[in-house]
Amino acid sequence: MAKDKALAPAVKYFFKRLEERADEIRAEASEFSSQHQEVQFDDVEGFFRQIMTQNIFIHTVGINGKHESTILAKAIFSMNRVVRIYYSTSFDEENSGFIRIRPDPKEQLIIVERMHGFRPVSEQIYVNHDQSSIIRFMIRWLMRRIDWDKTKLNNLDLYKRVVAQEQEEARAKIEAQIAQQEADAVQRALSKLSKRGPKRLTTR
Repeated sequence: MAKDKALAPAVKYFFKRLEERADEIRAEASEFSSQHQEVQFDDVEGFFRQIMTQNIFIHTVGINGKHESTILAKAIFSMNRVVRIYYSTSFDEENSGFIRIRPDPKEQLIIVERMHGFRPVSEQIYVNHDQSSIIRFMIRWLMRRIDWDKTKLNNLDLYKRVVAQEQEEARAKIEAQIAQQEADAVQRALSKLSKRGPKRLTTR
């Protein structure tokens, strides 16, 4: 077995610099995390990861620059606390674009921005610290782009679950109301009996 070749001084120098830079990055990350709280983003990520499993289609611009109906599974990408929704995947990079949603720990906000064209510069279109507000904004954005010719509401598994849950909640509410009415009726009957008091025995 041939012996390993001796390491060249340039290689040693290269890895020494890598080591130094890695230590600097770790120190910077530690300092940053100690000064900034993590922005809550789980609900936003969870929302998009759930709806992208459904057969929901949105109007987009396809690779040939023509209109295309794209299923959410191909339009949405969620990774490392960043969500992307592509509305254009044209071969012409000047016409490519997506919406990016990401938390900003420094500003303690969630930022929705548009990235469009070749070497795009981010264009903020909505900013909020509240996850629910971000989700509502993106729902409005999606509603304007849904392809209703291909999206069949009654065929969506999540929609069926939503309907079933609402029916169950309505049933539980009715049962609770009936139980409360019965309890109130019993309470009123007992109250009447207590007001009458015990019957007196009469003697001749």
